[in-house]
Amino acid sequence: MTPPDEYLDQVRRAMSGMEPRVRDDILLELRSHITESTAANGGNVNASLAAVGSAEEVGRHYRELYGYGRSYKILFAAIAFFLAFPSVPVLAVGTESLFPYALSIIFLVIAAVWILWVSVAAGSRAGILAGFAAMVSRFAAFGIAAVTLAGAETTATGLGLLITVSVMLVLLGWIPGTAKRAWSAPRAQL
Repeated sequence: MTPPDEYLDQVRRAMSGMEPRVRDDILLELRSHITESTAANGGNVNASLAAVGSAEEVGRHYRELYGYGRSYKILFAAIAFFLAFPSVPVLAVGTESLFPYALSIIFLVIAAVWILWVSVAAGSRAGILAGFAAMVSRFAAFGIAAVTLAGAETTATGLGLLITVSVMLVLLGWIPGTAKRAWSAPRAQL
């Protein structure tokens, strides 16, 4: 395997999770750039590769720039859906105690942390999708509990809290990714 092939293989691994078509187009363009740079450097491949930068950094930069692929975004949303489902405390049936509420708060915190990570790592669109999946999951869990639990009562305060927290999960998916993009934007040089 030639040094450019090894380098491009490392870049490909660093871009894992990207849409395959986009990743392959980037790799073709990068190969062309390395070939032109090598010809301009009098055939010095190592100088051309050094000028491009570390393969891991280049791959991560492209993944940050173009984001994760559709299948990864769906996976992120599915995980958020399943994490948020047990975050509705009415799903626990039994004697009145703090345990069902504490358990639901733990799952809510885990779902929120997951949505934050998705938003920062995969961008605000993936974060919004994960937050929306969590919101739908919470509404579905509440609906199932309301229909199946005999004698279940719904208060306006409880319903308002369910809706507020669920909508905040969507916002939680939007804000960090948007802030990261705004803070990492290139600054104008004076």
